Amino acid sequence: MEIIIEGWRAGGEERKEAASVPASQLPPLNAEQKSVAKKMGISEEEYARSAYAGKQNQDRLIDKTKRFAEFLEEGLKGLSEGAQINRVRLVAIEHEYRIELSVEGRKIYFRLPEEMVDDFIEGGSSEVGRQIMSRLETVLTGRAA
Repeated sequence: MEIIIEGWRAGGEERKEAASVPASQLPPLNAEQKSVAKKMGISEEEYARSAYAGKQNQDRLIDKTKRFAEFLEEGLKGLSEGAQINRVRLVAIEHEYRIELSVEGRKIYFRLPEEMVDDFIEGGSSEVGRQIMSRLETVLTGRAA
């Protein structure tokens, strides 16, 4: 199964974290990043802090997406024999998960708002988990017919 995070964002938590990191521990910038910082009129350190915050957020999004994918994979076993998840992709700027499944050689696409996944993964709502599985079952039965 492929996990893809398309894009990134850095919220307040990541920015606070980046602000507290000593400058010596920030990732070094490559020539292109230095050029972008100059064009943007910000210091290289500010750019490096932004990149650090973005990386922290990306790591968190990857972790969340992996947990979500494991949940889907486990739930899929009970819904459709032989079905598998090919790809779970989070389009960060659109706050949407796009899932590609394979059932009997056919591809099925399934979308969910990131907010719903957050309510389940981060909020622990079992009701939202049931809603996700219900939506997945609807997509599977609608396509399989």
